[in-house]
Amino acid sequence: MEHYHRHLSIDTLLERLRNAYPQGADAWQLAPVDQLHTGGIRASLSLCERVQRLGSRCILDIGAGSGGLLHLLAQLPDTRVVGIDLCHAYNRLNRGLGDIRRQSRAPALCTGDAAALPFADQAFDTLVMQHSLLNMPDSAGVLRECARVLEPGGHLLLHELVQGRSPGPLHYPVPWADSPRDSHLEDSSRLQQRLLCAGFEIIECRDLTANTLDWRQRQQTKERDPARAAKAPVSPRWILGPDFPQRADNLLRNLCDGRVAAIELLARLPA
Repeated sequence: MEHYHRHLSIDTLLERLRNAYPQGADAWQLAPVDQLHTGGIRASLSLCERVQRLGSRCILDIGAGSGGLLHLLAQLPDTRVVGIDLCHAYNRLNRGLGDIRRQSRAPALCTGDAAALPFADQAFDTLVMQHSLLNMPDSAGVLRECARVLEPGGHLLLHELVQGRSPGPLHYPVPWADSPRDSHLEDSSRLQQRLLCAGFEIIECRDLTANTLDWRQRQQTKERDPARAAKAPVSPRWILGPDFPQRADNLLRNLCDGRVAAIELLARLPA
């Protein structure tokens, strides 16, 4: 987890954004530093649409990171939204980016461990995780905690990277890990089995790998455009460090080799 904040200078990053956007920034302008998952901001908007269709009222974003998805969820009408992340530096950045956003509603935010959620039983009707389980060594324990804080009939929506069709040693470093020590990708079938053991029923599991590969290839083209890079006030390098291009290239290699896949999974806790 250290690589998430090793190169992070929160005050410098926020000051750069304030100078670039003195009237405040919108979600698209902040995406290079708060939409660090595959699929970018469009993936987060898609999750928000699904959450809205579920009729969610009380939402927990587990592993909220720098807050891209969390702040989009907070704009849904008639909802209470809470974010939790183990990395306190990310929570500080999340709050700072929230102050720069042009929006009216700010979510609640706390630092904590997903394997020991600091919330009462049945406190939420919807849980969302976006590229969170891949950093969690005890996914079974996390999913049991999810079942505990979710009310009967509630939903768990996952957008995760998992082991691909040709699992094997990954090319490192990747955006979420320096080495195998920090990477905890699971096979999709095993993940679904863990959900069943935690008391969930699987509603739908979609394979997003082809779309994710297309997205990463487009992003690589943009990132290698020096004119575009010079114009952008911030980039993922400000979060993940100067070796971000290598991390991004390795993600693309792992997707191409079938070592990594992407899924969107909706599960429900029976009433």
